[in-house]
Amino acid sequence: MRQRIPGIVWLLIAGDGFASAFRFLVMPFLALYMHAVTGAAPAVVGLVIGLGAASNLVASFLLGPLSDRIGRKPSLIWGTILQVVTLAGFGVAHTLAAFALLQVISGMVWALQGPAYMAMLTDLTPESYRTRVFGFNYWAVNIGAAIGPLGGAMIGSGHTAMPFLLAAASQVLLAAALIIYLPAASGEQRGGATSLESLRHMAQGLRHHVLFWVFVGTFLTNLAYSQIETNLAQYLGMHYQHGVQLFAYVIAANAITVVLLQPFLGRWQENRPMLLGFAGGSIIYAIANALFIFAVAPWAWIGINAFFTVGEVLLAPVGQAVIARYAPQDQRATYFALQNIVFGLSFAVGPSLGGLALSVGSKFGLFGSMAIVNVLALGAFLVAFQPSRETRSTAA
Repeated sequence: MRQRIPGIVWLLIAGDGFASAFRFLVMPFLALYMHAVTGAAPAVVGLVIGLGAASNLVASFLLGPLSDRIGRKPSLIWGTILQVVTLAGFGVAHTLAAFALLQVISGMVWALQGPAYMAMLTDLTPESYRTRVFGFNYWAVNIGAAIGPLGGAMIGSGHTAMPFLLAAASQVLLAAALIIYLPAASGEQRGGATSLESLRHMAQGLRHHVLFWVFVGTFLTNLAYSQIETNLAQYLGMHYQHGVQLFAYVIAANAITVVLLQPFLGRWQENRPMLLGFAGGSIIYAIANALFIFAVAPWAWIGINAFFTVGEVLLAPVGQAVIARYAPQDQRATYFALQNIVFGLSFAVGPSLGGLALSVGSKFGLFGSMAIVNVLALGAFLVAFQPSRETRSTAA
């Protein structure tokens, strides 16, 4: 008899979508709020905002694997409690030092929560359904990301403290739900690796043939993805009279495409080779970047980015599912933390490399180089899933 997806998995996904909506209620407006409260220059505000990403990247090496030792439920609950502290803290902070400290803590919280949550979904979901579940989770988060900023704009996010306190209250509800409904154990082995052993497990993950080349391909595809929210925005702002509004429409096209297509493409990907998702996504990224070179009319930028998003929809679920397949059960959070580090590195260097390409070669330099990057990513994914090498990796 075929296994079914447990109800608790759907509750977790709904909770993640709920949390996403309230996070996006305030976090996109944090820079505006920080400037309004402290009067700091944009460059200083940007530096403080960047502390969150830097903290997340560093903390992932140690806090990411923590749930393999203490269990998923404690990791998620304590992470959510710390979310309450940081969100409420942003609402009452008045100095740059306070905002900087809260950003550091916020990055550390994500380093703990993210791997624990993905490992929990893996523990609870039968293997044949994992691609679908990761896809639906991605879908729920994007719905939250689509409606959150709209709500934030309506209630004054970026100008008043109240939205941050409201977001903090939502996390209190989420923490209570986790305490009441989340299983105490979900297949993980607790009391396992020390911090030093977790770093050794990460090194083992990098030596795994499939995972190594998937990480290489993921790094490259995310170099291209990082251009959408950074250098694409700069280009549109510099070359179009209403570039800011055009960029808003481009991002809206991204969210709408995810919401409309994820349930169908996620179901299509289920029980199909992961290589289809990885290869299809990188090919679409390459074609979309090549098309960006020739985009002139505003509708072209919107349509091409919607097409680009189809690649994102294909890549996101299999990126999680490949970790779920190959990570040892007692090291799943460690391997998801390793994936988080790869994401962080790509988004750390991607905007600067893309900015250099944009400065030297305008949109031809930026999008042409990103098209080449995605062809290289396709090559990495093909190497990862060479039949003979994949078989040996699975056996190992």
